[in-house]
This record gives sequence, structure tokens and C-alpha cells, in this order.
Amino acid sequence: MAVSKGAQARQMKAMFEGLTGQKIPDYTAEHPDTRAMLRFLFPGKSDRFPIATGLAAKKLGVSQGTVQRWIRGAQNPRAAITKEITKRVRQSVTTQRGRGQLAKRVQAQLPNRQRTIRINALQGPSSDPNDKKYVAERFSNLDMSPFEQQQLYDAWVQGGDAGATDYLTGIYDTRYVDGWQFHGIKGVEWR
Repeated sequence: MAVSKGAQARQMKAMFEGLTGQKIPDYTAEHPDTRAMLRFLFPGKSDRFPIATGLAAKKLGVSQGTVQRWIRGAQNPRAAITKEITKRVRQSVTTQRGRGQLAKRVQAQLPNRQRTIRINALQGPSSDPNDKKYVAERFSNLDMSPFEQQQLYDAWVQGGDAGATDYLTGIYDTRYVDGWQFHGIKGVEWR
């Protein structure tokens, strides 16, 4: 059974946000939120300074004051700059290189201990998503060692949400229930 484009987009978003802990700014909107995209691309060191304005200015070829005016809403970036910011967000979300950079940033902050992954999905021990006896939308939890967490991030970097789902299917099949399958992940979180 083929998964719809909408379901694929939901799964990509769920996997991305669950593994990185970051919301994806809407870069597809007609008038994307510049502040949200800058915060996503150039995170600051604290809540008081949520955007690294100096780094953003350097990477975008503008002054730091210009970036600060964008953030306050006193000025909008030129169309070419908006296009560049949007492109960078899209690449961070959809390319192997972008996922790799985000995974590296996230993993530097992760505790080196066992954690539990909680997955909300249409799932169960059947390859048929219409098998009502074994497959249902539910939550499942699995404890993962630091090594397994690293392998999950590596699979996500290499293959996106499909790669991460394949890795999770394999580990759930081995350690959770034989034949366990995911048929559209709707949420991922760490506990």
C-alpha cells in the first residue's frame, strides 16, 4: 500500500522534530516567518538571545544591525535574501548534509545514557496496514542504549525518515515484538 504525500510529509516532520527537538519553520509559505527561520538556522546561546545575529549576518552577507531589524520586524529582507534563507531551511530539513549538521548539533547536547523512545504510529506485528487484528494506531516505547541512539541518528542522516523508520523497524522486530512494522509515524519523542 502506497503512503500518500500528506502522510509522508507528516512522517518526515514527526521524525525530524522528534529527533532534533526543533520545530520546522514553514518555509513553503508565501510570506515565510523570517524570525522563525533565522532562529532555526542560527540558534543563539540562550532564551534571552535566541538568534546568533552576528553569525547570521556573516553567513548572509549583511550587517548585524540589519539582522536585528529583521528580527524586530522593523525591516524585511530583500527578496534575494528571503530566498536564500528559505533555501537554507529547506536544505537543512531535506538533505543528507543538512540532517548531518543538525544531528551533530543535537548529539553534542545529548546525555550519554539509556533513553526511551516513544513512537505514535499506525503499527503492529503485520506487514498489512489494513490488518485490524494486529495493526492499530498506538504508542510504543523502547529503551535504547547510547549506541543504538547513535545508530538511529546515523540511519536518519543517511536515509531521512525512511532510513530511521527502517532502523526502528529492525530494532523493534528484534527487541519488541517479532514482525513489528510501522505504517506511518505520527510522533516521536524521547523520555
